[in-house]
Amino acid sequence: MSEYYMPDIVEEPKTEVINGIEIMMSPTAFSNHNHVKSNVLFAFKQYLRGNICIPFGDGEKLALDYLKEGDYVIPDFFVLCDRSKQKKDGVHGVPVLVVEVLSPGTAKYDRGDKKEIYQKICVKEYWIIDPDKKSIEVYILRDGAYWLDDIYRIPEEDEPEKDKKAAITSFYVKLFPDMRVNLEDIFEYVNSWE
Repeated sequence: MSEYYMPDIVEEPKTEVINGIEIMMSPTAFSNHNHVKSNVLFAFKQYLRGNICIPFGDGEKLALDYLKEGDYVIPDFFVLCDRSKQKKDGVHGVPVLVVEVLSPGTAKYDRGDKKEIYQKICVKEYWIIDPDKKSIEVYILRDGAYWLDDIYRIPEEDEPEKDKKAAITSFYVKLFPDMRVNLEDIFEYVNSWE
């Protein structure tokens, strides 16, 4: 029987730069966060196959040179329709859609500063996904400001029946009107932690 050597993997901490200030992101995400990001990427990769627009998963740097030279964020997911903006060191342009998946360490930032940044640079559609609540908030840019389109969610087991029936569990993407998103697909493999 042979022995395998597994070197210690030291992961660089993920950072973003806003207004010239380096912001440390949450440590490596856990399974629910990763499942949601992977499921969103998979759904868009399937839909956008052969399209001019391309999906980007977590880890792709989105340069914000139009806010302040050297600023960048690393969204959990985004869609870019102007491929000329993709460079060797990241994307230097405005995506049409950005998704952030909440985690305890980033929820306030994703709902606050990042939402304002995406609004300021005119990202047309912004989603905030909460893995714990199994919900997706969809914001649409209208007249330079984000408006909540709706909150789509999978009902909880112990909810009253009338609330379960009121929950919207699928929707069409505003930017891609023939793309239907089913929440069961987005939250596949997501566990309800006690």
